[in-house]
Amino acid sequence: MLCKVDGVESYQTMNFLILGGDERLVELANIFLERGLKVFTYGMDKAANCLAENIVSLDEAVSKSDVIVGPIPFSKEGKTVNSNYSNEPIVMDDLFSKITPEKKLYFGALNKVSRDLAEKYNLNYDDYHKDESYQILNTIPTAEGAIALMVSETDRTVFASNVLILGYGRIGKLLSEYAKAMGAKVYVEARKDEDLTWIKSKGMNEIHLDNLLDYIGNMDIIVNTVPAMLLDERELELVKKNVLILDLASLPGGVNHAYAKQIGIKSIHALGIPGKIAARSAAEYIFDTIIKKLKGI
Repeated sequence: MLCKVDGVESYQTMNFLILGGDERLVELANIFLERGLKVFTYGMDKAANCLAENIVSLDEAVSKSDVIVGPIPFSKEGKTVNSNYSNEPIVMDDLFSKITPEKKLYFGALNKVSRDLAEKYNLNYDDYHKDESYQILNTIPTAEGAIALMVSETDRTVFASNVLILGYGRIGKLLSEYAKAMGAKVYVEARKDEDLTWIKSKGMNEIHLDNLLDYIGNMDIIVNTVPAMLLDERELELVKKNVLILDLASLPGGVNHAYAKQIGIKSIHALGIPGKIAARSAAEYIFDTIIKKLKGI
């Protein structure tokens, strides 16, 4: 029986199940434990640094839980839950069939296949990855990780390099400021007049998408943040042979990586950066988002 405060269930009495995931969810389980909350895991058989109890039976894990927290992305191919530390695959169909209506579900970045399957089982879940505050905070480790790659994967300084950032969304805004602070000559591609004006007002070079081909050949580093194919064969034929291309967009990305490899261009599809370079901070953002939602804030 859950305790209620002013008619609302208190999250402090709930049993949390952390399901699968990467290093972010390992750290998330540890944070729940450190905060004195009742937490256990499933699908973390090989996570040596996870302090929470790992339950080996999916039936037991689901039945004992009041709140189930899934990874980001929830599934990569739409059949199994994304899990880096599980000895056995967590089959979504099997998982969803065991979840009863009273469970509170917080999943991250569900693709269409996963959403359709959840709908088939009438699951009422919350995609915490869509929370605006979470999205903003999550750009910080993404931008820092991109800067780290710009430093480690080139043979020149970011300072005085021509850096082109495709897209002026959350990541584009922050990353362009970081690159500028490091002394790069920053160019930013955008479509909206207001974005182009903001870019110019911040002392950076604004490029409308229609004019991209006029500039792309002069860049030392190109970073794509747009989940659309912006760097295809035509564009890649124009870039320098020693350019570094970073693709930060979610699958399938915005760069023709196969063609880049074919013509000798170095391109990196840098997915899941927060979990790789700042797992603890990324986990704290997830924790705060979930607790906020449970409190109804």
